[in-house]
Amino acid sequence: MSRTLLLMRHAKAVDFASGRTDHQRALAEHGQHQARRVGAQLQTSGPQPDFALCSTAVRTQQTLAGLGLVCPVDYQPSIYQARAETILEEIRLVPEQVSVLVVVGHAPGIPSLAHELADEDSAADALAEIASGFPTATVCEFEVVQNWSDLTSARLLRSIITH
Repeated sequence: MSRTLLLMRHAKAVDFASGRTDHQRALAEHGQHQARRVGAQLQTSGPQPDFALCSTAVRTQQTLAGLGLVCPVDYQPSIYQARAETILEEIRLVPEQVSVLVVVGHAPGIPSLAHELADEDSAADALAEIASGFPTATVCEFEVVQNWSDLTSARLLRSIITH
């Protein structure tokens, strides 16, 4: 059974401000537009997520909400500013009946995981796009042929970069 994994870096957030922690930073107006554009693309192309993992940071939660997806969400504090290995550990805990998973997190963890998962059969153009940068609101779509619990590599099908 083939599964789909969507790894997404949150949309553009507001700059740091006194009296507000990094965890509390919200999306900038541009970030709100980015999230809606990515959501529209996801809803018209490809399978729809049936589960989401999301960092507990305000900007990731707002990004996920802006996508307009209708699926259960597991807000994971461990994904906030996590390394690739930590995000992969959370993905491996996803119930096996989930066929399309979206993970909304942060750099450098999400970009690092995308690079680490991409196998030799990955689309060259998608690899080239993320090799040249992984800006906010970037999504990588992977085809996963093993169980979530066994995930070590996957085929990168496409990247969506929304400026």
